[in-house]
Amino acid sequence: KPEWFSAEKIGQHFNASQILAVGEQPVNQVIADLNQLEEDVIYELQAPFLTAPLIDKATSLGLKHWIDKRGEEEFLIYFIK
Repeated sequence: KPEWFSAEKIGQHFNASQILAVGEQPVNQVIADLNQLEEDVIYELQAPFLTAPLIDKATSLGLKHWIDKRGEEEFLIYFIK
């Protein structure tokens, strides 16, 4: 875990699995959420796979991230400004 991570700092949670299950892409929603994220607040993204393009986009916006792989189809990806 990175030193900036603390469960108490998680201010938003988004489960991409539900959106993906109905055939939609959550990228625009997640990027919109990240653009509104306040300093020192963690955004938790739950996804069934590693969302590399989304992570790259968040990094280009200046956010840090940490990936917690919980299982073969469960990833928790945390973002912070």
